[in-house]
Order: sequence, then structure tokens, then C-alpha cells
Amino acid sequence: MRTHDYCIILAGGVGRRLWPASREQRPKQFIDFFGVGRTLLQLTYDRFAAILPPQNIYISTFANYEQLVRDQLPMLTDEQILIEPVQLSTGPAAAWASWHIAQRDNEACIVTTPADQLITGEVAFAREIAEGLDFVRESRQFLAMSVKAATPMTAYGYIQKGESLAGHRYQVKSFTEKPPLEFARTFVESGEFLWNTGLFLWAVGTMCREFERLIPGLVHADVMVSTREEEQALIARCYPAAEFRTLDAVALEGDVPAVVQECTFGWRDVGSWPVMKEALEGDVDGNARIGGAGVVFQATQNTLICLPEGVGAVVRGLNDYLVALEGNMLLITPNDDASRPRHLTTEVQVKLGESFL
Repeated sequence: MRTHDYCIILAGGVGRRLWPASREQRPKQFIDFFGVGRTLLQLTYDRFAAILPPQNIYISTFANYEQLVRDQLPMLTDEQILIEPVQLSTGPAAAWASWHIAQRDNEACIVTTPADQLITGEVAFAREIAEGLDFVRESRQFLAMSVKAATPMTAYGYIQKGESLAGHRYQVKSFTEKPPLEFARTFVESGEFLWNTGLFLWAVGTMCREFERLIPGLVHADVMVSTREEEQALIARCYPAAEFRTLDAVALEGDVPAVVQECTFGWRDVGSWPVMKEALEGDVDGNARIGGAGVVFQATQNTLICLPEGVGAVVRGLNDYLVALEGNMLLITPNDDASRPRHLTTEVQVKLGESFL
């Protein structure tokens, strides 16, 4: 087994691009969207437990979700669950988790993953993750695992390939997060761009350079940390002052040139409704359903319905729509903008109140 290789699963977000199925009290990572009996978080854990020592897998999550993590992954020890005192972006979360692992293993190499991905081609996935971990052990650079940009998706980030390196790797020339459609089309047509999967790898020494900038006071703390309680007290003091910065920006826009590896495994970021629709098996008219007792579609095409268990629906006359019901909230909207649900939550919060988020 790869005893010095570790995984950090980032599971602290609210997931508002999948609202209203993803709610404040139960975000997307804790939901079984595919009806397989495993949530997105559990599927992510399973994926990495098959290729890394299970004791080397860590979950970074927000304090409000600690019990959900424990309920869904009861095999984890206290040390493997890192509780963020406030919700910031993925950069500080990954930095703290990397620091936490470094205290225990200064030879560690780490792969960090979001909890909302659909991966196919698992043999290729295991092989390419192993190759990437070996690369960062030797190179001491950030490595982004990416796949070919096949269609102009505005919900994804795009990495431009620079100088060619060995092993299907390239220097990162540029990074563009969620571009407008016309830019995405240009990127795909050029053949120079890859989709950013959000899977990043590094040796602990590489991320150490970012600790103090991302979480002021963490490195130079005047506290000896020897227990989980002492570490949580240190984080409670330092973490609220952390820089709000995505891991993508840390790895791809930092001072040290990053490297991107073009991978062959199948990948989808299922963190938004348009992509979720594409990931599901639809009927002959392109309609798909999540949950519910059943849906009767009439004169309807390319529409996604998300319902609580036991609820049925009849849907007529829609084209490329989303209909999502969860608890006290129903959303009916064209399913053509990955960010629309997140933007709508602002108005909902003002007009209806926090209980509808």
C-alpha cells in the first residue's frame, strides 16, 4: 500500500447550484442523487479507499455537517474529520488539512478532491492518480488532474496547456474559471484547453509555502499541538482570519508554475443542475428523474425532475426545464444556467426567509 499517500475530501460547501435539493441543513455531498444507496460523499470515499490506505483519507467539512459525516462514514476516526469553524473557500480548507497531515508525516503526498464528482474508468483513474502522486513526490510542484474539454461547458474551469512535459503533462499556460459560452467554444475548438477536474496533488512541502498566507498564525502559533482539542482550539483562533481563496487559484495562479496532467478517466462535476442532467440516463426525449415515485412526461423534452421519495408528477409542455421539489421549496426554471439557482437563493432569502434555503 502507498503508506505516504493521502487524500483530502473537501465536503464543507453548501452546494447552492443544486438548490433546492441541496439545502443548508443537508448539502449536496450528503445526498444520493443517483439512487445507488450511496451519497456523493460516500462514493468519493469509496473511490479513494480502493487505491489508498483508508486511514489516510481525511474529510474537511463545516462544523454544522460533522454529524452527517459521522453518520455516513462511521469508520472514520476523530483525527480523520477536520471541522472548519467557519465556511470559507477551498484554499484554507485544503491548507489546514495539509498542515494537519504534515504534523504526522512529513513525507506525505496528497490528492485533494471535491465531494461532488462522477468518475468512470476506475482502472485508469487509479493508475493516473498513482502516477500523479509519484510525480509530485519528485517535482515538488502543484499538479492539476484534467481531462480533454469535449464540449463548451460554462460550468467548468479551463486550463490552457503550455510547454509539453513527459507523461502527458504540460506547464499551465493560463486558467479561466467558468467562462462565457463564446469563450468556452473558442477554448474547445482550439484543442489547447483541458477541463479542470478540481483534483489537485502536491507534496506537503509544496503546500507549506502557502500556509501562512492562507491561514495567518498557523505556522508561527505559540502553542504546542499534541491533541485534537488543542488543534481545534488553534484553528478556532486562526481560521476565521484565513484568506478567502479557492484551491484552484492557489494551485494554478501561484508563484510556482503549476503542471497539468491530461487524464483519460471519465469525469463530470455534478455540482450543478445542467451537468447533473447530462450525467443521468434519460428517456428517448432526453428527460430524466431524480427520486420520486414516478413522472409522466407529456410533450416534454430535455427536462429534469427532482422529487422527494414517494412523490409523483405529471409534466407537460416543457423543454429544457428543471423542476425540483425538496421540503418547503419548489423551483421551476429553465435549466440552461448552472449559476441561476445560487443567484435565486439571494432573493428567496430576502423575500421568504432562511428556512427556505
